[in-house]
Amino acid sequence: MTNLDFLSLGAARAAVARSSLHRRLEDAGAEFAERDGWLVAVRVPGEEDHVPAIRDVTHLHRVREGAAGAVIEFRAPGREPVVVERRWNGSLDELLDVSAGTAALQIEGPGATQVLARMTELDLSELPVVGQVAHTRAWVIRDGEESYRLVFGQEFGHYLWEVAVDAAEPLGGGPGGTP
Repeated sequence: MTNLDFLSLGAARAAVARSSLHRRLEDAGAEFAERDGWLVAVRVPGEEDHVPAIRDVTHLHRVREGAAGAVIEFRAPGREPVVVERRWNGSLDELLDVSAGTAALQIEGPGATQVLARMTELDLSELPVVGQVAHTRAWVIRDGEESYRLVFGQEFGHYLWEVAVDAAEPLGGGPGGTP
């Protein structure tokens, strides 16, 4: 074995992906499990008391962008991918997969709308939308009555996680595991 084993194709295939939010969940004491090649937080201590819950859902999305727009797909266990934004002129082959450069978090549960309103001045009745969330460009998608997904550049993962958790704490919210 050499120090360059990580360059081998076999080692690359065996690698487990971690989102840019992983360290924050680790700091919260999360338990992790592998799902579809991702190390996913499945339980966070005290999560049953965190309403609304802030969840890392990076492993459930795929983003493809082209010159004329974007396609964002979300996967959910047992369901086909859901396309939440679609704007392009041409075929899907013209779109570039940029998923590796993005991260996603979900704000879910009673009070989720209030948490998101603390983070942005966007009109939440006009979703999906791309705009400023905590001074960062993000896609904001309604995922349910009191459930929102934010997709943003992975380099802002720690920052947006902290902002979301801070906005949720006064309402009793905090980190949650992925169901």
